Amino acid sequence: MMKIFLFDMDGVLLEPRGYHEALIETVALVGRALGFRESAITKADIEVFEASGVTSEWDSTAICTALLMRDAWAISPGNRLPSAPPLPQLAMHDLPSPDFQSFFGSRRMAPVYGSRPTQLAEESLLSDGTAYTEAQVSALQSLLRGARSPLGSLTHLLFQELVLGSQLFQDTYGVETHLNTEGTLLTRDRPTLPPQTRNRLLAWLEVPDHHAAVFTNRPSRAPQGSTGAPEAELGLELTKLEMLPLVGRGGLAWLEEQRGLAPGALLKPSATHALVALRQAIGDSPGVALQAAAALALDQEDDPGWANLEGAEITVFEDSAEGLASVAAARACLVHIGVSMQAILLGVTQSLPKRQALEAAQAEVFPGLAEALAAALA
Repeated sequence: MMKIFLFDMDGVLLEPRGYHEALIETVALVGRALGFRESAITKADIEVFEASGVTSEWDSTAICTALLMRDAWAISPGNRLPSAPPLPQLAMHDLPSPDFQSFFGSRRMAPVYGSRPTQLAEESLLSDGTAYTEAQVSALQSLLRGARSPLGSLTHLLFQELVLGSQLFQDTYGVETHLNTEGTLLTRDRPTLPPQTRNRLLAWLEVPDHHAAVFTNRPSRAPQGSTGAPEAELGLELTKLEMLPLVGRGGLAWLEEQRGLAPGALLKPSATHALVALRQAIGDSPGVALQAAAALALDQEDDPGWANLEGAEITVFEDSAEGLASVAAARACLVHIGVSMQAILLGVTQSLPKRQALEAAQAEVFPGLAEALAAALA
């Protein structure tokens, strides 16, 4: 029987300290610029963000900034933030930090597949009873709708320079730097697999018909050589699993552009993301896998390569329900063309909110990847 392991990266193969620290620092920088003496978010806050389906820090930094702006307008209605650094120095005040956790954990921010978290946040903020001016509505919309754009988004630019480091940020985007930082991804992220467990995985991969791939929402280089921040590649380098196929944001962003789709439309929880990972896991090139996955998920068109997955056992290791949903949707696409496969859903987390979300998605949950992998290899 063919067996395929699909690994998420952040929270599974890596402890995503770098992303979390950059998120915390971005919110602190913006908060100070808006006059807040204290606007810190905590690890518990971040766990709620992610359990609520807000797994991209581009989204969560923009949403936190929107909440800070809303509260600051109560005493300074004309306050504005620029679309790019440097940050302004506005007058300090004594307003408390917003209750980020309560907002992200509310029913209105619950995961709605097909809707961006920033879209849900915009709808929630504009219906919360606050009497916004036309200029304030425009500022909120610009901030939230541009959260994932590398140009014209203050929060995006601040966050990217913090995670990549100033030099790699300038090399990638070709814009001026402001923070003089080394980058949190390489300095703070840590691999989760101990050497002995990693060696067991490598031995498992030597068995015929055993395959694996990494599928992550991290930015990555695009297959056609177009620009893309190599964050997924940096993460894979830290795991010492560079031999595994990698499906990150870069390839899917290229495909979205080809298909005229909105940025992020083909990322988890989309079926396309998991379908690309499955085809790359069994040896297809990124270009072939991307086109075959799009043809199946978007056009309901079969091709001979999918028959190779008949009867396969797919085990997914995830810390987010979005990845589990991607695999479930991919399985449904394959069943539609007569290809049956078994999906085993394994959650990896020590967070109670995340555990609850993973269990609700029918996953068996383990405290760490080593334990989940041990169960899968048994």
